[in-house]
Amino acid sequence: MEQTELRRIGRILKERRLQLGYTQEYAAEKAGISYSYYTKIERGQQLPSLEIAVLLAKNFSLSLDHWLLNKTQNDAVSPAALELARYAASLDDLTIQKIQTLLSKASLIEKLD
Repeated sequence: MEQTELRRIGRILKERRLQLGYTQEYAAEKAGISYSYYTKIERGQQLPSLEIAVLLAKNFSLSLDHWLLNKTQNDAVSPAALELARYAASLDDLTIQKIQTLLSKASLIEKLD
């Protein structure tokens, strides 16, 4: 991968981190990686592994297509959607399962009406 692509990937990650108000330390901790590895990604010196890229994309509400493949996003993400994504990322698996069950049951009620 070209150095310009690595820098672009790092720049997008940094811009999103700043939008979310995350420090580099918090972003690294949230992804479960070292601070030095995270800063190398952000500076365009290191390409993240697929596993780390997925974690970062989830934590930063980034589209992998946009972030890694430079595909354009047609829709801007609203601050409310970013806040919802941050909240959802903080939920544990059991809570997510309960929410999914609730929504599934709610959609059944709607269909019966």
